[in-house]
Amino acid sequence: MSSTAPAIARAAHPVIQRFFDISLYLLLFTGFAILAGTGKLDALSLILGTSALLTRGYLLLRRIDVNLPERWTTYFTLIYLVFFALDYFLISQTFIDSLIHMVLFAAMVKVFSVHRDRDYVYLGLLSFGMVLAAAVLTVDSLFFALFCVFVLLAVMTFVSMEMRRSWITAEPSGPTEARELRDLRRLPGSVARACILLVVSIVVGTIALFFLIPRKASAGYLSALSSRSDLSTGFSEEVRLGEIGQLQQSSTVMMHVKFAPGTRVPRDLRWRGVALTTFDGRRWSTPHENSTPQPINPNWALGLTGSNPRLFAGHGQFVRYKVSLEPFGSRVFFVLPQAQSINGKYQQIRIDSTGSIRIADNARAVTDYVVTSEIAPPMPEHRQPIRDVGLSEMVYLDPPHNLDPRIKKLAEQIAGEEDTPFLKATAIERHLANHYGYTLQLPAVPPKDPVANFLFERKAGHCEYFASSMVVMLRTVGIPSRIVNGFRGGEYNDVTGSYIVRAKDAHSWVEAYFPGYGWYTFDPTPASSSGPTSGSRLYLYMDAMREFWHDWVLNYDTGHQNLLGTTLVRQSRLRFDSVRDGIQSLYEGSLRRATAVRTHFQQHQNAWTLWLAAGLTLSMLLLIGPGAFRLARRLRIAQKPMLEPHTAATIWYTRLLKLLSRRGIRKIPAQTPQEFLKAIQPEPLRQTAARFTVHYERARFGDSAEDAEKLPELYREMEAVSKDK
Repeated sequence: MSSTAPAIARAAHPVIQRFFDISLYLLLFTGFAILAGTGKLDALSLILGTSALLTRGYLLLRRIDVNLPERWTTYFTLIYLVFFALDYFLISQTFIDSLIHMVLFAAMVKVFSVHRDRDYVYLGLLSFGMVLAAAVLTVDSLFFALFCVFVLLAVMTFVSMEMRRSWITAEPSGPTEARELRDLRRLPGSVARACILLVVSIVVGTIALFFLIPRKASAGYLSALSSRSDLSTGFSEEVRLGEIGQLQQSSTVMMHVKFAPGTRVPRDLRWRGVALTTFDGRRWSTPHENSTPQPINPNWALGLTGSNPRLFAGHGQFVRYKVSLEPFGSRVFFVLPQAQSINGKYQQIRIDSTGSIRIADNARAVTDYVVTSEIAPPMPEHRQPIRDVGLSEMVYLDPPHNLDPRIKKLAEQIAGEEDTPFLKATAIERHLANHYGYTLQLPAVPPKDPVANFLFERKAGHCEYFASSMVVMLRTVGIPSRIVNGFRGGEYNDVTGSYIVRAKDAHSWVEAYFPGYGWYTFDPTPASSSGPTSGSRLYLYMDAMREFWHDWVLNYDTGHQNLLGTTLVRQSRLRFDSVRDGIQSLYEGSLRRATAVRTHFQQHQNAWTLWLAAGLTLSMLLLIGPGAFRLARRLRIAQKPMLEPHTAATIWYTRLLKLLSRRGIRKIPAQTPQEFLKAIQPEPLRQTAARFTVHYERARFGDSAEDAEKLPELYREMEAVSKDK
């Protein structure tokens, strides 16, 4: 027996073990959900991870114990070491993605191969590793919400792990059977409630410290994580034909735009990003310029009125708006043309000859900024060209090398009969929009000349093909032009009053130069069949939460802290003044009413005295009357028991009990009258009490009037006997 005792003692109580298993499983599942919520997992990893965890959850629910042999685990690990090298060099080609795949593999294998206590610790560390990887990949509000759940489950897991360890290592206080029968069913609920209270306290305290701790002005919390990503490739100084089309296939939110109160929102929203000038047939680029960074003045404003002067300057519509970019690593400021000033927490920015505005510090990304733009009025169609020496036209007139001669012939055929350059450009724009189709599907094999293939063979493409074709055709007929990449439109969120701009809103259009006016916007792309996105109310509320997270957490700085403090002080002051005015008004009203009552009392003193006396009398009657009525009724029934025998029996028996209580003989509530008789001493007193009890029971339960009438006489006999004894 002694040899088997240690083996039995090493088994945890079933309730504790199951609570620990469920907590650890939920911890691992939440860690995977956080990683999957970043949207950066590939489809295969997402499917395999979800399938493995759901299978493990099913086995846990059905109490089926399935463990892979340790030998298999070793073989899988050795095989994956080879796959890791292939993943790093050929598949993912990035260390972060390869490392995430390795963490997922280790977690999925280990969850089916728990053989020792340290394997539980490994699973906890792997779940934390997935959360750590997610923290590198995203700074979204969903991460914070799931992380709070993860912290709660982590506390529950490690508390239950310690309870399990303590139970296993503790000396048994009795036979094993007795310990197994111990009732611990309430333990999981108690531990869960305690952990929830602890985690809520931690989260609330952390939020309070986050908003209250002084901080210096910066680019915003976690802004360093917004490194260059695939979402910013379409807005760099070099863009391959087709990159904007790839970006349009995503619904990722790129930025939020909120117009200032009272600002008239333009009907056509074009968020200008980069303008590209040089086209080699496949790739657009802008020659590198050694432009001097322009500092932002102490008022955090930069005047841009000198970039791209126009004839209409000062005569257009001015709009003011705030742009909040998601952390996708943008170095470009997206603005409505033409931007007149930019306000933001940036020291220097660069403006190239195309009017593209970039941040000068390559180590930082653009986040939030406020812009004032002037919307150009329409240009008269028949304005005649005038000499304008403010533009170096050669870079905007160069067609790509090895230009297909059919392109120039088509452009001259379309624009040949028009009188002015503006009408020529309008004719080319109209021809492309009316004779070509829109599609996001790219050719399976990239053509040698994408523009010629689009114009004469496929005759369908997305915005980049339309814009590139128009720029090339304009240059062949002598009109300076360039392509612009940015965003167009956006979905209005009435919850926050801002516009949601997604990756699918990415767009390319054309800017052509006309002397005497400046750069004019053309868009030859026909409308796509998808139409605008109409989000559900739930999505709009979620986006509002996302925008709040971006504004008040990711970019929380001294400015937000001062605004929050000022708002709290102002609201507190307003609330204090409101309470004070309310108390003062209540006091003055009470004083007026008291003065009026006193004046009325002095004028009608006799009437007040009469009414007060009547009120006091009525109050006394209401307070004393019911009790006095019940007392009078009991006295009447006691004097005439035949009126209500059962009630009279109760009254006289109660008096008997009080009489005996004064002699030290007290009846216990659980005793019956007959049982109480046995406790009465001496004998004469018990005999008299026995006769009283016989008549009491007949009157009480038999409603006998004759027996009830004998109770007063027997009571007086009991008084006489009790005095003698």
